Amino acid sequence: MRNFKVFLWIFIVFLIQTVILARAHIFGAAASAVMAYVVCVMILEDEFKNAVTISIICAAAMGALGGRSFAAVMLFYTYSSIIVFSLRKKPVYAGNFAKALLWTFALSAVSEILFYAAENMSVSTAMLLNNALPTAVINTVLAAVIYPILKKTMYKEEKKKTLLIA
Repeated sequence: MRNFKVFLWIFIVFLIQTVILARAHIFGAAASAVMAYVVCVMILEDEFKNAVTISIICAAAMGALGGRSFAAVMLFYTYSSIIVFSLRKKPVYAGNFAKALLWTFALSAVSEILFYAAENMSVSTAMLLNNALPTAVINTVLAAVIYPILKKTMYKEEKKKTLLIA
């Protein structure tokens, strides 16, 4: 049942990404529901193998559909997910929701800056204000929507059954 939920989530996220977000550039931002989804999974997932598998599937699909270099997108998503998964417990006092928003914002901004710099061999203030910052904000809003739904549908804690022996 869990594998079906993972497949369904990935399908829905990519459907939203390709049908709605690929054409909509809000304030110059190229929103990525996939980035928000991957970060939320990395924060919520307990097993490294499952987290990286989901990340690689999303990275491969995003590399194929994203219009950017396949290898660069694969590497960025994979390494980002490993970093987020490794650091998701730190700091201890911050909640997972806040961590998901922070990581989504940071990774979205970094990805836009790196991909722009790779294509144009420079980074300008105008690009930061008109592309990287709006993309990071929009992706953070997407993570704020995805995280609670993902937590409720896939990562809810199941009630433990206790065996009573009389």
